[in-house]
Amino acid sequence: MAARGLWLGSLLFAGVFVACVTNHDALEKKPTGHAGSSAGGTAGHAGASGHLGGSGGEAANAGGHADDEPPGESVLTIVNGVVDAPGVALCLATVDADGNVTPIGSPLSDVPLEYGASLVLREVKGVDFAIDGLEPIVIAGDLALIGGLDCEAAIERARSEEAQSVGAGSDFDAAGAAGVGGGINIPAGNGGSAGEGGASVAEGGGGAGEGGASAGASSAPPAVRSALRVRGLPAIAAGTLNAGRSLVFVANGCMGGATYSGKAAEEYCGAGYTARAPTVSAILVSLSRQGSPDHVALQAVHASLANAQMELRSRPPFPSMAAGLSIASVQLGQVAPRPASVQNTLFDLGSARQFYLSVESQGNSLFSQTWASVLAQGGLSELKNGYGYALILNGPRADLKAVPNLWNAATLTAVAVDPE
Repeated sequence: MAARGLWLGSLLFAGVFVACVTNHDALEKKPTGHAGSSAGGTAGHAGASGHLGGSGGEAANAGGHADDEPPGESVLTIVNGVVDAPGVALCLATVDADGNVTPIGSPLSDVPLEYGASLVLREVKGVDFAIDGLEPIVIAGDLALIGGLDCEAAIERARSEEAQSVGAGSDFDAAGAAGVGGGINIPAGNGGSAGEGGASVAEGGGGAGEGGASAGASSAPPAVRSALRVRGLPAIAAGTLNAGRSLVFVANGCMGGATYSGKAAEEYCGAGYTARAPTVSAILVSLSRQGSPDHVALQAVHASLANAQMELRSRPPFPSMAAGLSIASVQLGQVAPRPASVQNTLFDLGSARQFYLSVESQGNSLFSQTWASVLAQGGLSELKNGYGYALILNGPRADLKAVPNLWNAATLTAVAVDPE
């Protein structure tokens, strides 16, 4: 059992934890989807860089409306939107009332959960959602290094790797490392990696500070990229996961660490980000189950730390200049509309007619993805009349491109409100 002090920045979405259990394997672990080529009301969101946890006893709902729909099956869909990793291993831990953290079982999928992909949880073996809360934990890097390990051992391996990566004599070595926030207290580097074509910069410490002397001015050895990184995400309080709701937990922001910096870092990772101050966090929203047998029920979830209010539209393919259909206008931490829109049919949305989804601001299209790509990221092959779906917006500023080996691009993922 690890001390709570090792998990800086991990805030409760609601309530407090009251129990701690021993390690168990996860059940009903169902990874869905894959990474794509591009990759209203406020929901609770928490983590590093001042993001606040949800208030009250549960995740807040859209548009200030009470979540007054009748309860149904309890289901949690986890979406990976971590910007500075191609994929992650996802672990769970329980936290007791004294702040003690206990990793449980093994990673939730046998293969990495790729950027933009999702995973469905209906239960976790040995965990009672009524009295146990859960803290998701993400591990990134060379995940072959944790192959065959349970979560407790995998986390320790990742912490050890990152502590060693900074190099002897560096002001960020294991003895002098600052807690990076948003997770476990581990060292982060002072080396900079070129972002979006920018020159490498040092993030402070013994090296050149941002806006200071050129990189390499420090007499300390440069930090190197760790083979593994690990961060804790905001915890989900006891009682949240058995309330008869379809919940979506979206990991977002950047994990940071040695060499994860560049001139456009905040536009990829969110305000306040540096390699030593990660923004990795999450939002938790409750989806509407309102439906219509003759229409597709749709909502949108805004989980991108680097974007303001966004509009989603379904547009016909080129050369058509038709405006298409407006789906939703959302801001960070919001799910909208609530209840879900049931105005459009499958034919209207054009998902089977090569229409694409456009993410727009003030009438300007910032990026787009085909419906096929958005559906595939959530493990779906098609939309169906009579069913409900949510479109998850994640990633950096929507008009930015991916930077190889550093940042992912913005992405949309479609998830089913009631996964099969």
